[in-house]
Amino acid sequence: MQKIKIAHLYYDLMNLYGENGNLRALKRFLERQDIKCDIHFLTIKDNIDFNKYDVFYMGMGSENSEFLVLEDILKYKTKIEESIKKGKHFLITGNSLELFGSYIIDEEKKKHEALNIFPYYTEHQDFRIVGSAIFKTKLIQEKIIGFQNRCGIMHNIDKPIFKVLEGTGSSPELKKEGYIYKNFYGTYLLGPLFIRNPYLTNYIIKNIMKLKNKKYKLKIFNRTTEIKAYNKYLENFNIN
Repeated sequence: MQKIKIAHLYYDLMNLYGENGNLRALKRFLERQDIKCDIHFLTIKDNIDFNKYDVFYMGMGSENSEFLVLEDILKYKTKIEESIKKGKHFLITGNSLELFGSYIIDEEKKKHEALNIFPYYTEHQDFRIVGSAIFKTKLIQEKIIGFQNRCGIMHNIDKPIFKVLEGTGSSPELKKEGYIYKNFYGTYLLGPLFIRNPYLTNYIIKNIMKLKNKKYKLKIFNRTTEIKAYNKYLENFNIN
């Protein structure tokens, strides 16, 4: 039986809006394919061994939690960068995406050096961007649905993952959102993302399994509850 090891990074600090639902979705989809899924919950003061895991997930947190995590995660900069270059999967949602950029400017205009793995940077505003969003991506044909609730705007996005159909991009003037590099997937979208977007979840899992078994073919479950909910959402919002 195939086995996937997932590290839920800073599970206790970066878990607003039920973002741990993303891992429940991944686990459910994997188990339907008879793939065992081990999830390890890791946080500040844990010694994180980046060689042990196939997938790393981190979700949305408050701004205070974000800066607490930033202080801790900086010590793993080299290990994280090596893991991304090796093609390990990083699934990053909400403001945790900001940690992987060059720096963050908080509401007090103080500059915080971030991991500096990617060239984008973030400015926190005294207003929040809140609302539903509809995106599209080259990864799959189906549209991406989600929700945003953030104070950050990102600049210098050179590798966006989504094109905005409705909602806000990485910055208000930009019609692109998120970040993709090899198997690093980052977006501000909440939802949780992988529950609300089963086609995207299937794509991600199929991509993960390529590293385990190149002949593996993932099934699409067209009659699952997740697919029905996804179709109903699009129907309610008259999205074709």
